[in-house]
Amino acid sequence: MHGLIRDEIYVKLRQEILSCTLAPGTELREAALAERFDVSKSPIRDALHRLEVDRLVRVEPRRGYHVMPLSLADAEELFDLRMVMEEACVKRTSVNATDEQLSALDRFREVDVSLEPHLWIDYNREFHKVLAGFCPNKRLVERTIDVIDQFDRLIAVSISIAGMQNRPQLLAEHCDVIDALQARAGKRAAKLLGQHIGNGRKRVLSVLSRAVVVP
Repeated sequence: MHGLIRDEIYVKLRQEILSCTLAPGTELREAALAERFDVSKSPIRDALHRLEVDRLVRVEPRRGYHVMPLSLADAEELFDLRMVMEEACVKRTSVNATDEQLSALDRFREVDVSLEPHLWIDYNREFHKVLAGFCPNKRLVERTIDVIDQFDRLIAVSISIAGMQNRPQLLAEHCDVIDALQARAGKRAAKLLGQHIGNGRKRVLSVLSRAVVVP
């Protein structure tokens, strides 16, 4: 039971950080969190240490725990990592996914481009996670999905500052990747996905460079 409680606290705080419910830079006080979750400080401290390993929380001398600020350097690293990992996944997916799995991707072709921002973020995240999930290398899938999840903060802040006017283009790019996968053209699918991620990189970093983030 104690392990379950610790996991639940970690998952809840992680979700709140990734969604920016807990904004970058927010102070995280052990006592306040212990009161909120009605637990001792021990499981709170454990969750905060796990979030520190995830690079979502940092410990500052004499200032305690804070939600990790958004950093251009971290964003660059995440985009580099995401491109390599997602391209690797989609190449394997083109070979190993079943016809039924590839046909099921058609549901991502039809989405209302006027969705509320948080629903659009959900749609985009699910598309990328499903593509990765068809890869037979489960260790690669696990790490790729973790990286994809960490993009929620970047995209939420980007949308809050600049909005998102290019959804039809993003949807078209998704459809191009689906076409290539359904044709089992792995190299083409990986190239298209890499271009898609690269386009997102330009948009997001351009916005973040104008926002209050750590260089």
